[in-house]
Amino acid sequence: MEFISADEAAGVITDHGIEPESPDEDHTYLRMRDEDTVHHHHVAVAGTACEPRGGAVIFDIPEDRLPDVVDHLMHKLHHSQLLLIPVGKWRSVFDVVAFSLAANEEWQRIDAAATVELNSRDPLLADTGDLHLLCDLAKALLHDSEKPDQGLTLISVGQPVVVEIVPTGGVRLSFGNQAIAAELAEVYAG
Repeated sequence: MEFISADEAAGVITDHGIEPESPDEDHTYLRMRDEDTVHHHHVAVAGTACEPRGGAVIFDIPEDRLPDVVDHLMHKLHHSQLLLIPVGKWRSVFDVVAFSLAANEEWQRIDAAATVELNSRDPLLADTGDLHLLCDLAKALLHDSEKPDQGLTLISVGQPVVVEIVPTGGVRLSFGNQAIAAELAEVYAG
C-alpha cells in the first residue's frame, strides 16, 4: 500500500460517478451518484445505529458474522487495485487501529510512512498483494471504531463498486453493475 495524491485518484472517482458529500467540515463521504448506481446494499448488525442509504436492500446479520462477511467481501473485491479514503482524517483511522494492528508488520510500515499524511484524506492505493492487510484493517475498524470520522471508503479501481466501512457496525455498498451486485450479495445474503 502507498499513499497517492487526491489528483491521481480523481479520474477513477469521476469515472465511477462518485461524488463527495460533506455534512460538516470534519466528515466527507464518497457516494456513487444515484443515476450511476444500479444497487445499494446495506449490511449491518441488527439493532445498530448504522443508517442505510435511501433505497438500499438491507441485510441484517449477527454481530459475530460481520468480520467473516467483511473478509469474504475483501477477497471478492480484490481482483484489482483499491483506493482507501477515510471519512475524516487519516489520524482518526490510524489512532483507532493502533492497538489491534500493533503486531502487523505490514501495517507498521505504513504507519511509519504516514507521518505527513495523518492530517490529510489522500488515498491509500492497495494492490492485490495487500489483501490480508486490507482484511485486517477492515476488521480492526469494525471492532475498534466508534465515531463516524473513523470510517473508511474503499473504491475498486477496476469496477464500479464503493464500499463504506461504517464504525457503528455495518457496511454500505453501491454498485454500478448488476452482475457485481449479485456476485457480492452471495457473501452476505441468506
